[in-house]
Amino acid sequence: MVVPNISITFDPQSKNMKKLTILAFMALLTTFTFAQKTVPLDSIAKYDGKTVTVCAKVLGTHLTTGDKKTTYLNFGQPFPNSTFTVVIFESDLANFKYAPSEFLKDKNVCITGKVEMFKGKPEIIVKKEDQIKVQ
Repeated sequence: MVVPNISITFDPQSKNMKKLTILAFMALLTTFTFAQKTVPLDSIAKYDGKTVTVCAKVLGTHLTTGDKKTTYLNFGQPFPNSTFTVVIFESDLANFKYAPSEFLKDKNVCITGKVEMFKGKPEIIVKKEDQIKVQ
């Protein structure tokens, strides 16, 4: 039996190796950049200023009737005792294929965004549909 003599060389200076290294680094960086911490609903206030994901059932919704339509999604308890609120301003409603106040009511969802405190309660201002994932 004749075994062919195959030689494989590893050249770290080759263009393909450099491209592969850059691609692997970018993939790793993207993973760490976009990985968000999922936090329990009852702890969300501890994450003021941080970008997190929180998953819970939408217990109530409200669309204001004034000049500027604002959508509120309430979690934990119905308004005014909600634990956490998602706010979607009228200017951002164009980024949705559906009316959030109607479509998301009573659904289990995961919200990703920066936690901000407003009048002592945590909220996330949502600007795009992809910040909300229906479970």
